[in-house]
Amino acid sequence: MNDTIEDAKQVISLSDYISQVGNLRSYLKNKENIYYRGQNKDFSNTLPSLIRNENYLNNEDKLINDFITKYPELFCDCQNNFDRLALMQHHQLPTRLLDLTSNPLVALYFAVERSNEGTDKDSDAVDGKIFPFTNFYDPVPLLDSLRDEHFENTKKEFLSIKGNNRQFLKSPFSDEIEIESSLARLNGDDRNYVLNEVNNFYKTLNSVDAKPQTYWSNLYADIVNSSENPRDQDNLLETYEFLNKMSSTKRLYHEIKKDIGDFEAKINPLELFVPKIVTPRIIDQRIKNQRGLFMFVPFVCNYGFEENGSQVALNSYEVQNRTQTRINILKLLSNSRDPQPMTFVIPHCKKASIRSELESIGITESFIYPDSSHIAHEISKNY
Repeated sequence: MNDTIEDAKQVISLSDYISQVGNLRSYLKNKENIYYRGQNKDFSNTLPSLIRNENYLNNEDKLINDFITKYPELFCDCQNNFDRLALMQHHQLPTRLLDLTSNPLVALYFAVERSNEGTDKDSDAVDGKIFPFTNFYDPVPLLDSLRDEHFENTKKEFLSIKGNNRQFLKSPFSDEIEIESSLARLNGDDRNYVLNEVNNFYKTLNSVDAKPQTYWSNLYADIVNSSENPRDQDNLLETYEFLNKMSSTKRLYHEIKKDIGDFEAKINPLELFVPKIVTPRIIDQRIKNQRGLFMFVPFVCNYGFEENGSQVALNSYEVQNRTQTRINILKLLSNSRDPQPMTFVIPHCKKASIRSELESIGITESFIYPDSSHIAHEISKNY
């Protein structure tokens, strides 16, 4: 799950970092948005904690529903299942949301933030990292993900959305985000049945797409518009209709309709494959100050296909590895002949001095965490 090759840029000071971020924006020429993830340790991946822990992942629905059951008053202002997931992430429950920020200085704070030495290894002894992401995919990691699953023929189905940032940048009220947030809440068995049938759909689409044309975008448009003569090829419509009529899928639609009463029950399975950047509602001052966003990390079925088409169970490591490859679809790549995922590395010996520089411009603990306990902790450090 390591990115074995990275375009790593070392950061030795605040001014150095601001300069390097400026260079990023100049080479992108404002064509893309940039989102940042700061980690105060050089973890081997950028997976959410839910995905890194097999027991959490196997009980995703129970984590969510148990939390809602125990603290129902916390969710009174939530309007949909994504709101609920975002609030749970905010309160440290493991979810499949990955914290990002649109403010590069906030990401730098997280990369140099000092862990509590009493409960954790001192993070000042290890380098920090910042990972830039974007809302436009690169075809290289997308193809890597499709090859993982032996679905590479479907690549051309994604070409129609190249340059359409709405495919990867979503609002919390998006139907697609409601589908995936509701899928996280669905009973584990039902969720696995849905994901397994989605995989079968991809397999069928892959065989159809062995021909030069692309079919799904036209067929899905006909499905949405209730066309009398949908442009079907090789029984793709039959595969889709089976997915849509499964009892597990109907239970998913029931979950969605608790939030969206007039939801049209026509999932686009292609959307489920890729990650999305989601701008949350500003539910508190912390999200506002941190310029917080989330990546909704896609579901990976615990069954895959071998090259000969036979189905095979995936172990925890393989699920994590395939999830990381899909996350990489939105990683910002270097502007070179051999593009690699870009990272900023903060040497451990520079963390303390960069923290001081950030404090001098107001990026402090109480700014990042504007609650009474963190404000008290910041005050106590002065005496």
